[in-house]
Amino acid sequence: MGAEALATCSLAAATTFASAFFLCSPKAAASGARTRPRAGEGVLVRLRTLAPLRLVAEREELKARRARCLREMPTLLDVLTLGLSSGLSFDASLELYCERYDDDLAAALAEAQLSWRLGAESRQDALSRVASELGVASLESFAATVSQALEFGSPLAAALERQSQALRDEQRSQVEEAIERVPVKMLVPLGTLVVPAMLLAILGPLVGSSTLFG
Repeated sequence: MGAEALATCSLAAATTFASAFFLCSPKAAASGARTRPRAGEGVLVRLRTLAPLRLVAEREELKARRARCLREMPTLLDVLTLGLSSGLSFDASLELYCERYDDDLAAALAEAQLSWRLGAESRQDALSRVASELGVASLESFAATVSQALEFGSPLAAALERQSQALRDEQRSQVEEAIERVPVKMLVPLGTLVVPAMLLAILGPLVGSSTLFG
């Protein structure tokens, strides 16, 4: 019995020594380093995952801002037309709009007006920059109209009034097109949800009664 215990102890000691030798060897350390993820890898994976989501969020925010500016354009044109018709200059009319309204378009135009008053850039460059940053086509047309009218001395109020009416007509046509597309969009939930439910409500009792009496 003592010999068996001694053999068992010797086998356990040999196994422990072999395991310690394998773990302390360079190959085992290298393989362990390869299998264990580094602390920074998790952060990099999260950043790679969040980057596309951040791009999508920024794109959606820019799209929403562009839509808000497009909705605010007729009000801007109306205020400028009224100011010019009352004898105010273009800068005074624009300042009146920027002071009375608190929106994205007013903030962008107030920054542009400050830049050309300080001499950092010309009026035409500032308006063109705002139009390109916001990506609104009607704002680019507005910048070109204002620059040409102030340069050649043509009546600006009439040009802005025509642009405001054209913009309202365009927005009205877009709303009408969106309303016309609503029935087409309703076909999908109608065909997938409402119709099967109606068929089940109508045919369910008939099938149940036929099964019961059959």
